[in-house]
Amino acid sequence: MPAAAKSLPTPRQWISLFATVAVTLFLLLSPELPLLVRAGAVIGLCIGLWATGWLPQWLTALVFFTLCTVAGVASADIVFAGFGSAATWLVFSGLIIGAAIQYTGLGNTLARGVGPWLEGSYRRALIGVILLGLAMAFFMPSGMGRILLMVPILTTLADHLGYEPGDKGRTGLILGGMMGTFLPTYAILPANVPNNVLMGAAEAVLGTPPNYSEYLLLHFPVLGLLKTLLLIAVMLWLYPAHAPRHSDSVTERPRLSRPELGLAALLSVAVLLWMSDAWHGISPAWIGMLVALVCLFPGSRLMGANPLQSISFDSFLYVAGIVSLGALAFHSGLGERVAGSLLSVLPLREATDAAAFGMLSGLAMVLGTLVTLPGIPAILTPMAPGLATITGWTPEAVYMTQVVGFSTVLLPYQAPPLIVGILAARISLRETARLCLITALLSVLLLWPLNYLWWEWLGWI
Repeated sequence: MPAAAKSLPTPRQWISLFATVAVTLFLLLSPELPLLVRAGAVIGLCIGLWATGWLPQWLTALVFFTLCTVAGVASADIVFAGFGSAATWLVFSGLIIGAAIQYTGLGNTLARGVGPWLEGSYRRALIGVILLGLAMAFFMPSGMGRILLMVPILTTLADHLGYEPGDKGRTGLILGGMMGTFLPTYAILPANVPNNVLMGAAEAVLGTPPNYSEYLLLHFPVLGLLKTLLLIAVMLWLYPAHAPRHSDSVTERPRLSRPELGLAALLSVAVLLWMSDAWHGISPAWIGMLVALVCLFPGSRLMGANPLQSISFDSFLYVAGIVSLGALAFHSGLGERVAGSLLSVLPLREATDAAAFGMLSGLAMVLGTLVTLPGIPAILTPMAPGLATITGWTPEAVYMTQVVGFSTVLLPYQAPPLIVGILAARISLRETARLCLITALLSVLLLWPLNYLWWEWLGWI
């Protein structure tokens, strides 16, 4: 009886069920309503479920696919666009790579090699993993790839340093490493998907994309370096912990076994290809898939028997769902309608430059809660020439404010790499949401004004 009672839905799950049934009936009974309304109902429901976490992330994705298909909200190529996205297959390859790192023991070996450098204090360990994450962004262009590569290393590192599941130190190290390779890296042009979407959209609208050095100079001093310092301070405040365990047993550099050597060589080639993707043009997703195929191939000794049975596909379904939701928001015109409505109430014509900077950055930040981060530049960049006329700025200055906005992440569901990382590392969604909200608030209060002053000093405004 207790076991049966434990399996009953919670009140929050009952509310989620009633909301899902209500939206389903609304869609089935109102087929004549405009696409904008029908898409808005599904998107509103799923964003609410993802934001609250009242249902598992993967289940909400399945709710999205099912409602859109049963009610005929959009065509299959829109509803299932996520399964054709490179980001989704990068997640799949990352799951395979992560499992191979665990199976071969490479993650544990790397952690034991790095551990002695971080054993002195928790502060040193936390700062070390955050800076490691930031440094990786200069070499690996895929945020998803970096997080999926780091998660197994961070978890084994936490084990090596004596932080058990549930310890604040363990949460701090794993979240710190993931956030370090995520939040400050929006200041590096090819390091995340929204940056690359912005680059492509700017080229399509204005004819010339931003170049690497100009983008780095404009954003990295504040959104990169200062945000890293802010992240370190917030992490030390939220996740204080005892000193790491000191291990006297590690006196020699750990030796790699043959499978570990093989996987290390394979990952080295992958990193080199990821670093040079601007030269060869191969998507990071398909580089990851080539690595995954090698790992999965029988006799590779990089995975166990029946390897797919050891993989959790939660994150794969979630990313497919969130990418498809963004595609539906764009296709239905909902994202553009919301952006236009927000613009219509913003007094940009009468605003000072500082106020316009805040409003445009805030517009991008708020829009990200609807269309997720990669959808922001796809919607706002075409508006840049018109907004430039209103504000008196250059179109380049207008669209660059998006970076300030989409680098200020309010909730984890907005960023597929982050949600995938916390699912893979089994970190609480609530913990991550709290960290995102606190960091976002401090960024708006402290970093946005500094960012404006930096732009003004550079002559961009």
